Amino acid sequence: MAPPVRTVITAARAGAKVVKSLVSPAQQQQIGQTVNQLGRDPWLPQSATQQKLRRGASVTRRGLGLATLLGLSLLGAVIIGTISLLLLIFGVFQGSAVAGWLLAFTLLLGLFGLIWTARRAFTLLNPPPAPEVPLTDAQAATDGEQNLLTLLHTHERALPAQAQGAFRATVIATRDALRVTASENMLSREAFDARQAAREDLPELLDAYRSVPPSQQSDGQFLEQLALIEGRMQTVIAQGQDTQQRRLSAGRQYLEDKYTPPEEQ
Repeated sequence: MAPPVRTVITAARAGAKVVKSLVSPAQQQQIGQTVNQLGRDPWLPQSATQQKLRRGASVTRRGLGLATLLGLSLLGAVIIGTISLLLLIFGVFQGSAVAGWLLAFTLLLGLFGLIWTARRAFTLLNPPPAPEVPLTDAQAATDGEQNLLTLLHTHERALPAQAQGAFRATVIATRDALRVTASENMLSREAFDARQAAREDLPELLDAYRSVPPSQQSDGQFLEQLALIEGRMQTVIAQGQDTQQRRLSAGRQYLEDKYTPPEEQ
């Protein structure tokens, strides 16, 4: 194959990949990815600058995708229209049955192209939600933490400013309570309360708060109940840390008794 032809084919393949990438929906960041995958802790709040940059990049990509889709649509319309016009003038008007079948097939291709374009445009304007994947960090692989992280990323920014900090603090306290009770062999009252808060109490409280009209009374009740949950989670954390400290001290004593040689008399 001649070098110019090979260059044209390579350029065509690269262009096809670019076009395919632009008209395809963006792959949203998966909730729950690890620090190594994202280069940051997914539990850390994003700054206003980061949010604006992400929003701007998303809007720019959608705009480029729609522009590319519009260009492909115009190109396809020109090609389909030209072929149809030629078949109509030099075939159908001359009484050719073959030209009639070809014209019908061409128009059918145009209809399929129109449907494909409409679906792609709808997908670009309405991207699918971010998929939820299990947390892979060893420390974060506790029961219910994935739901907490999803709850935080989904609803935090929709809350009033005075409630965002309290909600995040309660979610973080619940996460820490899950982690500190994750190593328990038997389900204690503290571990049960932590899992219950992550699975039911926080989501149900959020649903109840969002279902009533905004008011100072509802805001106050929401903050009070958040404080109750956070207070219990802090108690669970403190008790869990005390238990871990006692376990560590007992292990140290056991190892000293086991490996310290007896004193010679």
